[in-house]
Amino acid sequence: MLYPYFIEHLLLFKMTKIDHEIIIRDGDAQDFIKSINKVMFGLIEKFQINEVCLVRIKNWFDHKWLNYSGKSVIQFQGGAGLIDSSLKNEWREKITVPPFNPNRVLSETFFRMKPTENKMFEKPLHITKNSNDNIHNKISIFTKNGLFIWYSSDTVNNQKGSLMIYRVQDDIISTFYASFENNSGWKIKQTKDIPVSELTSYIND
Repeated sequence: MLYPYFIEHLLLFKMTKIDHEIIIRDGDAQDFIKSINKVMFGLIEKFQINEVCLVRIKNWFDHKWLNYSGKSVIQFQGGAGLIDSSLKNEWREKITVPPFNPNRVLSETFFRMKPTENKMFEKPLHITKNSNDNIHNKISIFTKNGLFIWYSSDTVNNQKGSLMIYRVQDDIISTFYASFENNSGWKIKQTKDIPVSELTSYIND
């Protein structure tokens, strides 16, 4: 099956020497990507992450995507006794893969810090699914020790960028969002579920 985005598979085996970085592509602001790389490396080292997935999303996205599960179908009694339905936005307790439309996914890059037998990690995250499938697509099925990073493209033109990270380690799932803006240099503008000071410590380390 063909997917409307580019997928890379890389294997890295030395925790002490991380020689893979997010590639700067057309339209990416260099300093924004450098900041994301520093955050990624900081988290890998701090939490001894085994598997990393990088997802480049077309254009900027806001904090409402954090922990967003998708739309569920709600049925109700309509006029003339007919059953009608509508869609309801869901942020479920069990964290799921954020349901970005595959058309917005420009690339997915997977790499490992050491060999694992986890075949699920090699599967694409963002494929076309119906709403009910999206809200049950738990992130924890893909890894027991991994980092998922979504970041926005076209940051040169937009002069702002988005970063969203999910960390999965056994039963612990930690998530956060941050937006950046180029205001006489790329700086953190807003965070959700992570202190600015903690995020800054990774970037300035």
